[in-house]
Amino acid sequence: MKASQSSYGVITLNAVELIRQRFTPVEAWSQAVAGKEKACPKSAFLGLCQFGWVKDVPAGEYLSTRALAGPNKDYTIRAAQLLLAEPDADYTPQALWTLSIADCSQLPANHNQQMNVVLALKEAGLLIEGTVP
Repeated sequence: MKASQSSYGVITLNAVELIRQRFTPVEAWSQAVAGKEKACPKSAFLGLCQFGWVKDVPAGEYLSTRALAGPNKDYTIRAAQLLLAEPDADYTPQALWTLSIADCSQLPANHNQQMNVVLALKEAGLLIEGTVP
């Protein structure tokens, strides 16, 4: 199954569509995720939006102070860098997760849908080079 077909892949792409309809990234995520709220994929998506990694979404301040200080955006931005550096690579969420956390001093146990967010954006042609915080 492609990441864009996973539940958080679908949520991610629905959120981008809502942004195109003039919702803010925070509003779009909240509406798209209704009933499946999880902090990790939310931070992953909003972190990518905040730092300009999502096509047609202006960079801005979308993460809460707590999420901005947390690691989810970092894992996801690292994954985005890997995907853009090797556009023909066919990563599974777990393989991408392993590479994304390789340089982390505190290794998290497992990915919690963050990789499905970034992979869905790549599969849909919506992942672009942004900035690194």
